[in-house]
Amino acid sequence: MTRSAISRKWWVILLQGIFMIVLSIIIFNNPDAVLSTLAFMLGVIVIATGLIGLIAWFVITKEKRDMFSLIGSSTVLIIGIIMVTNTGITMKAITLLFGLLVAAVGVILISGSWNERKKWSLWWIIASIGAIALILGIKSIIDVYSGAQSISIIIGISVLLSGIGLVILSFLKKKIMIVVDNKKYK
Repeated sequence: MTRSAISRKWWVILLQGIFMIVLSIIIFNNPDAVLSTLAFMLGVIVIATGLIGLIAWFVITKEKRDMFSLIGSSTVLIIGIIMVTNTGITMKAITLLFGLLVAAVGVILISGSWNERKKWSLWWIIASIGAIALILGIKSIIDVYSGAQSISIIIGISVLLSGIGLVILSFLKKKIMIVVDNKKYK
């Protein structure tokens, strides 16, 4: 690693880490806002996808245009507009899909551990985790707020761990820069 690669101030990374830790606390305490923001951002991405498809359809030569691309891009654009203008439906769709995914993982864990119970004495640990996942998945399907909490916890944990990692990295970088500087002047 060259000096230029580590020359960025260590305290900038420290501040970024602290900011991410604070952001994770905000995320943990505002699950509805996190899900609402996620729904809005997803809608904007879908709108952009539809617009890009429409622009591409008009830009290509007439010989290469097909009606399915125009209809598909227009449909995606309309769905994106609906997602942005009615975030409640989008939030329910997100928690429904999240709940289905988590419930499916729970069923797979329960089934897999049950099938392996004769080979592994601690199969019940995986089965218990599967049962918890199944319950959380069903709660997310039924209740938007429960789904919002689960999604916020996952996002919050990711942001928190990233922030902690940046704080640790900043101190390691400071230490490395001190070692490099000491060897440089010897």
